[in-house]
Amino acid sequence: MIKLSNSKCLSSTLSLFTILINLLLISCAETKVSQCQKIILLTQKMAEESESYRQTTDIKKVLQVADLFEETSQQMKQLKIEDEQLQEYQMGFADIYQGNADTTRQFVAALKDKDIDTAKLMQQQVQQLGKKEQDLGTEMNAYCQPD
Repeated sequence: MIKLSNSKCLSSTLSLFTILINLLLISCAETKVSQCQKIILLTQKMAEESESYRQTTDIKKVLQVADLFEETSQQMKQLKIEDEQLQEYQMGFADIYQGNADTTRQFVAALKDKDIDTAKLMQQQVQQLGKKEQDLGTEMNAYCQPD
């Protein structure tokens, strides 16, 4: 029979405990892919919900889309993302959605005031934000590919 001293036994127990804790922490940490999924699911939800409003001429519905963009911006900011690069994409989408909300409201105000120049400018800004969103999505999708 092998006798271990108390200090060796304690050291072995602590080492085993440390290994188990590290394994638990690693298994609980979210992967890059799972963090990507959080952002992607929210962007898809935004796209789906706003799709039904794309061709509307109803000002109330257009303002509902602005509210939807703002809500999605806030939801995007609240996602728990640990990966630094994904945090940049997360904030990029949040800024784009907030920009869409603000620009849409300015567009509606310009229409109500019959300010055609401002309405055209806001329409251009919405198109620019749409392009920016597409570019950001393409960039993030490339980053999110499994290694």
